[in-house]
Amino acid sequence: MYFNIEKKIDLNIDDINDPVVLIGWPGIALVAKLAISTIKDAIDAELFLKIEYFDFPPKSTVEAGSLDIPSAKLYYKKRKINDLFILTANFQPQTPEGVFEFAKRFCEEMDKISGGKIKMYLSTGALISDNVSDKPKVHICSTSKDLMQSFLELENTKIMDGGIIAGANGILPAYAGAKGFAPGICLLAETIPLPMMSLDPRASKALVKILKNYFKIEMNFDELDKKIDEMKNVFESFKKQADYFMKGAQEDQGPDSYFR
Repeated sequence: MYFNIEKKIDLNIDDINDPVVLIGWPGIALVAKLAISTIKDAIDAELFLKIEYFDFPPKSTVEAGSLDIPSAKLYYKKRKINDLFILTANFQPQTPEGVFEFAKRFCEEMDKISGGKIKMYLSTGALISDNVSDKPKVHICSTSKDLMQSFLELENTKIMDGGIIAGANGILPAYAGAKGFAPGICLLAETIPLPMMSLDPRASKALVKILKNYFKIEMNFDELDKKIDEMKNVFESFKKQADYFMKGAQEDQGPDSYFR
């Protein structure tokens, strides 16, 4: 499948310092993409690679009147502690074959670019929850128990006991770990299933807090807080509906009820 990489800047392998790959594909309520894009903008990461791939959907993108084909973009930020590579896109690969091939080609390219220095592949995502909270929990799973435990030491995290993670947000870190490129880890923030909600900035902020603390990223939450204020009415409406239905369910509860 066509996979074309356009390099925007040159990097010296010897200058790359303990690099980490942060991943945020678009998915449920754009939780992952918003979180990763917020970090990318806050640290002023520079566009490093543009990746054209024929398993992206046939949908052109328009931004400020500019028409373009879909692509993934990899950004880079040089730091004293550890360098950051940040991968995001407007679309995920569409087919199972496409997701696995992208993971393979991307990991191989990153191994070559960094001289095998990548420390971890970390993807972000969303986990559907019926619980409405101002501080959504972040569920952690990894190909490395030690790496997972280092994240579980942070506030507001818990282990992901079971389930599946669909799409590239799940496969890319799992592939990197399984094939020996670097440990893979996935952070999933709780979100609520609202069809009218195109963004969940509270869930994105929960992810950003974890990444900010773990990687010692200097940034604030001003932009996310603005988006949270804009979504406040939607969340309050959902809370009222949830409270109403739960109250009715408890009143109707009898010996044969499924509500416990």
